[in-house]
Amino acid sequence: METDAGDWTNRSFADVSAETPELFAAFANADPDFAFPGGESFVQQEQRVGAALDDIEQGKLPALVVCHGMVIRAALSVRIGRWLPQGQRVPNGALVPLEPSEAELAALGRRPAPQAS
Repeated sequence: METDAGDWTNRSFADVSAETPELFAAFANADPDFAFPGGESFVQQEQRVGAALDDIEQGKLPALVVCHGMVIRAALSVRIGRWLPQGQRVPNGALVPLEPSEAELAALGRRPAPQAS
């Protein structure tokens, strides 16, 4: 369950920011209407991840799903019923519950948004 970053796949934040600064800003600010050029939008990703979670839950539970932060953020957004802004980044290499408490959600907001470098 990875993000379809389209034309941005395997490119650095610095490169795409220099090429399309307005579009990169929409990505970095987690604009819900953002779509990767040639790839999926945040909305499409959230729908795809939600459908995958439904499929997983039809199988044996508990289940472990391994994926990157943007997919985890989409999964959390589906579960809590609202889009998590980019400022609420999920930690790498961590177990992230899909039914988080308000305190766990607040802790996600302590991570910085991606920067072009």
